[in-house]
Amino acid sequence: MTIPDRVRSVVMPPIDALNSRMAELLAQGCDVTSLGQSVPFFGPPEEMLDAVSERLRSSPRIHVYGPDAGIPELREALSDKLARFNGIAADPVSQIMITPGSNQAFMVAMLTLLNPGDEVAIAAPYYFNHHMAIELAGGRVVEIPLSEEDGFQMHLSDIKQVITSRTKSIVVTSPNNPTGTVYDPAEIERIAKFAADRGIYLISDEAYETFCFEDSTPFSPGSISEIADNVITLGSFSKTFGMTGWRVGYIVGNSEFLRQAVKVQDATAICAAIVSQVAATAALEVFDTFTFSHAQELEDRRSLLADTIDAIPALNWERTSGALFAFVRSDFQPTKRELSWDILETSGVLTVPGSAFGEKWSNYLRISYGCSPRERYESALDKLRGYFEISKSK
Repeated sequence: MTIPDRVRSVVMPPIDALNSRMAELLAQGCDVTSLGQSVPFFGPPEEMLDAVSERLRSSPRIHVYGPDAGIPELREALSDKLARFNGIAADPVSQIMITPGSNQAFMVAMLTLLNPGDEVAIAAPYYFNHHMAIELAGGRVVEIPLSEEDGFQMHLSDIKQVITSRTKSIVVTSPNNPTGTVYDPAEIERIAKFAADRGIYLISDEAYETFCFEDSTPFSPGSISEIADNVITLGSFSKTFGMTGWRVGYIVGNSEFLRQAVKVQDATAICAAIVSQVAATAALEVFDTFTFSHAQELEDRRSLLADTIDAIPALNWERTSGALFAFVRSDFQPTKRELSWDILETSGVLTVPGSAFGEKWSNYLRISYGCSPRERYESALDKLRGYFEISKSK
């Protein structure tokens, strides 16, 4: 069987293999905790579950296909949220499409925009699923070099180094995965206007928009009215509402882009699951209260992780202020296997290797402070500290 190079060249994220190994260890009775996936510890709001339960019993429409672009009530509710929280004016009929998660939204955007060989500029370290989607769509990844020294901030000067005549889009992910960086709004505005002046689409992935700490605030470049048609905004309900398994996200863009993108949606998924869209509609009704109800717990967990890293001489975290994880540099590397694998096998703690986000970052770990119950989380931090204490003594 001949498989195209664009598929063969794509590498599966290492977290998949680590999760499989974790499942094996758990089946063997081992005590293992995940600090890997960037998911919140909390589940969805009760109001959402009640709404879904009622609709499951009363509405046959929930069991059938819906409009490719999403059910009208969700698009209308999302339009209101975008105006209120993001400052984005989006017509619910022609400028919003609901997708089976924001990963699907990014894939749809790539398949809609790219011709073979078109370039997409993404910050490095990068989110691995973005890299995969660009290659699967026949595009070419161009890395925007960032540095730990300034907190992995994205600068227009960095982008100018990599832009060519083949550049089709620039991707901005803020808060960022994997670094947790919340980009400076003024700099993102400069980048967005630079892209618009050159006819380059700016794709703004805002999956972690409600997870900003300290004095940082989210910024949506789609709110800049004079260039709004040049910005594609991607969003997710997964992290905000603790509903990753429901698979519902969205795309916001100009009406012509969405008119073409819906063809891709129809070919790949038809529509997002109707039950998930009903859930998302109900969740948006409590957006203002629910999204901030766990903020203090996340702040506490973040502080615990910071204290743990500070107590381990081999680790360094240049503090960033968003998302659900830290991107941590390690001065220690085991000789027999990659650091994250060694930690999992010897200490029962799952982390994500930095190499998942680009080869240059192999001496980093992404450590999540959001995904495990509090007691398990604290225990995992103790194990992590113990691992490096033992490693130091060898």
